[in-house]
Amino acid sequence: MVISFMDGEVLHVEAPELTFELAILEAELRSVDPNGERAIFPVSAIRQLLIGDPRPAPPAEEVTGWDRAAFHFTDGQVLRASIAPRALLGRFGGVWDVVEPGAHVMRTIGIPYAALKGVFRIRQWESRPVGARDDEERLDQLARILAEREAASAGSTPEPHRRALLSRMRRPPGSA
Repeated sequence: MVISFMDGEVLHVEAPELTFELAILEAELRSVDPNGERAIFPVSAIRQLLIGDPRPAPPAEEVTGWDRAAFHFTDGQVLRASIAPRALLGRFGGVWDVVEPGAHVMRTIGIPYAALKGVFRIRQWESRPVGARDDEERLDQLARILAEREAASAGSTPEPHRRALLSRMRRPPGSA
């Protein structure tokens, strides 16, 4: 197992089956430092684990039926991958078999929830290269939302279909 920590350090360790049911991971160290034998790592310090060796990916027809996901990490990185139907979701993290777009290998990864902003199910892979993606569209949407909030706080009412979700909810009869 290869552990990648939040601060960028990487260690090779031997550990029992990973379930993420505990807030710690106990492992035997496999490093060049002869002084360390075993260690306990808080799961909150771990960014990602690579579990086992990469394996050949299943046939493309099978992978096409899997969910496509974007793992958004707290450090801003994004991992896009097709995820196998069986995943282990524990109390402190999850273990997934993944095949990245265009890759011919399947890897098993473990990711603590503390390292993630979220895992999003996506409809299709981003077809534009990173350099060609237009961030202006996202900024325009942010500017529109901020303008609507400012208008609402100034007393003017935004269009009904553009009001905030909470302001459109009905209150039960008799509530204040």
